[in-house]
Amino acid sequence: MEDKVVKSGVRKNKYVTKQRYLCKRCNKRFIEPDGFQHMSYPKEIVVKVLHLYVAGLSLSKIREYVYQHEGFHLRDSVIGYWIKKYAHMLSTFEKTLIPKVKGRIHTDEVFVRVGTDTFYSINTIDSKTKYILATTFVKKRTKLSCRVHFKKLKEKIGAQVKERWKKERDKPQEERKLITFVSDKFEGYKDGFNHYFYRFGRLVFGVPIACKKYGLKHNNNPIERENEDIKQRYKTMRGFKSFSGGEAFFELRRIYRNFVHIHPTLNKTPAEASGITLPLGRNKFLGIIFFFDFYSPIE
Repeated sequence: MEDKVVKSGVRKNKYVTKQRYLCKRCNKRFIEPDGFQHMSYPKEIVVKVLHLYVAGLSLSKIREYVYQHEGFHLRDSVIGYWIKKYAHMLSTFEKTLIPKVKGRIHTDEVFVRVGTDTFYSINTIDSKTKYILATTFVKKRTKLSCRVHFKKLKEKIGAQVKERWKKERDKPQEERKLITFVSDKFEGYKDGFNHYFYRFGRLVFGVPIACKKYGLKHNNNPIERENEDIKQRYKTMRGFKSFSGGEAFFELRRIYRNFVHIHPTLNKTPAEASGITLPLGRNKFLGIIFFFDFYSPIE
């Protein structure tokens, strides 16, 4: 039987040569989808830059590293384009993946600067799997912005919260083991929880890490530790130049922490701990871009 897809020359630019194919059914030529079809630089360079960026290196150090070890001159604008492109692509597909909730759901915020203004990154994490369930980058920590964040949580884990409630609703209220949300006493978090989870979940108020020694309950440790890691990374960056740049960083970092970073106490990625198993291979960042692009229904 004659092949329906055959090789049809190559596409070249200064750094990359890619095989082109011809579909005999529709008579169209294409490049095999791998997440890097339209990139002018080798995919290994792109992935290395993204990894170094979310891992903590400044743009100047990334440029120096890539030039010294790979021989490529990069501009900040090129790196910024890659960050925004892949942050959007990966976060869009990640919305379709549903992690299994295994612990308490901790929510807190960390403030950063964009130019001379203060912004907030609201983050929510599963205390057992360390999976970052949602990130919302906002100008002000208002009730509306908190509702936007909790709406993301409803879309991600709302079905699991409701399913747990159905199993427990016939028990006395004090004996129900509902999925528990933990936050500080900011009114916006309470409002967001009540708007989307009031009937089905339980909200308790946590305390900072420093208060654990006093024996206070519902310690907010998981999200406090996550925010501390963000602060350490943020010191290297010394702020963001634009809102879109800050938003892209937090989305890309969330993908990295969930699917690439192996958590030391779990000895696996948070995605694996929450039941999401993808064939990403050893180079997980390269694998996740290929996997998401190849299987994404949007593309």
